[in-house]
Amino acid sequence: MDISSVTAVLGSIKTATDIARLIKDSDLSLEKAETKLKLADLIGALADAKLEVVGVQQTLAEAEDRIRTLEAQLKTKEQVRWNEPSYWLDTDAGQDGPFCQKCYDTESKLVRLQGNGEGWYECKSCKSNYETLERRARDYTAIQSFKSRPRSGY
Repeated sequence: MDISSVTAVLGSIKTATDIARLIKDSDLSLEKAETKLKLADLIGALADAKLEVVGVQQTLAEAEDRIRTLEAQLKTKEQVRWNEPSYWLDTDAGQDGPFCQKCYDTESKLVRLQGNGEGWYECKSCKSNYETLERRARDYTAIQSFKSRPRSGY
C-alpha cells in the first residue's frame, strides 16, 4: 500500500465520519436514543480507524525514507574504489577523492583528505595521515641514494 492509497482511505474515512456526524445531529429523521448511540459508536470507531491509518501513513513514509537512504548508501558503496592509501569515488565525471581510509572503514563516511601537494595527506576528521605510494617510493630512493654515497673520513 503506497502513501496515495492511504491518503485516499483517510479521505473516505473523513467523509464517512462527517456523514455519520450529520445523521447523529439530525433530529428530523432520527429520534430514538438507541440509534444516536449507535451512530456515536460509529463516529468513535471511524475516528479510531483514522488515527490508525495516520500511524500507518507515518510508518510508510519512514520506510520510504529508509529505503531511499539505503539505496543511496548502496550506490555509493558500488562507486567507492580502494587505491592505496585512500579511497576514491568513481563518478560520471571521473574519479573524486581521495577519501580517508579510517573514516570509511569504521563509519562508512567519505571524508575528503587534505594534501600538501607532495604526496602527503591528512584527514581533518580523525587526524590520520597518509603517504602516497609515489611519495614512499621517492623517499625510499632518496634514502638508498644517501646510504650509497661515499663517506668521507673525519
